[in-house]
Amino acid sequence: MKLEFVKMSGAGNDFILLDNRDSSLDTVISEELIRNLCVRGLSVGADGLLELKDDPEYSFHMKYYNSNGKGAGMCGNGGRCMSAYAASKGIVPDTGVFRFRSDAGVHSAEVTAPGSVRLWLTDPEIHYLDRLIDLDSVDLHLSFLDTGVPHAVVMLDGSEDISFSVLASKLRKHTLFGEAGANVDFVWIKGVSELELRTWERGVEGETLACGTGAVASAICATRIHEMNLPLDITVRSGQKLKVGKNSIGWWLQGEARTVYSGLIESTAVQNMTTAL
Repeated sequence: MKLEFVKMSGAGNDFILLDNRDSSLDTVISEELIRNLCVRGLSVGADGLLELKDDPEYSFHMKYYNSNGKGAGMCGNGGRCMSAYAASKGIVPDTGVFRFRSDAGVHSAEVTAPGSVRLWLTDPEIHYLDRLIDLDSVDLHLSFLDTGVPHAVVMLDGSEDISFSVLASKLRKHTLFGEAGANVDFVWIKGVSELELRTWERGVEGETLACGTGAVASAICATRIHEMNLPLDITVRSGQKLKVGKNSIGWWLQGEARTVYSGLIESTAVQNMTTAL
């Protein structure tokens, strides 16, 4: 069997997409395969893998897996990429709002322009906002909320002496967030309606070039704590901008979502990757 895949990018968050609507890949997709496919330099390389499945009630079901091969409830930029792919294949309309399911719940989405998608997330759960903690002798203003996956959001004013990679990696597994830990977002206010965001993602165990659910979590903190007005432009590590707002449907995330390339992996290559990488 040959494994067809599509490589996609959502503002720098990159994904391997597998179309499994016919369930033919049920016995092929595994934690080990996903982990090996996502290795950069030795394989396709990605932050995670998106699996497209049929759904009896909605346009499709998206399953998301981090690059460590383990499933996660939701990925905002992954959902936007999956929506763009579905529109390109005629699974959903390329105009108007449609609905799909993730393991976090049901989402609405809309293709707003070629290569751009707006996605509505499930209702956020706010555990707490603006709690002062000490981490490595640095005072951090910490918020903890769930926008489909848990996020620890740290609002910064630029005066702190911080090392993002050191502090974010420690905070990601802090006992404050339970055994599963949380994604970590460091956020700087750059203007009246603009934020800058860096995200350390669990499951990737490193910084990613963008994070959609993190962008929404950051926007919630900015509006609730600092009374910033929506919509907000959020510059992510890739240099791309994500836009976050809220309307009658709920919190939405909008930005680039595009196909980079498609490819074909031979069965022998899949076997070699699952045993050798």
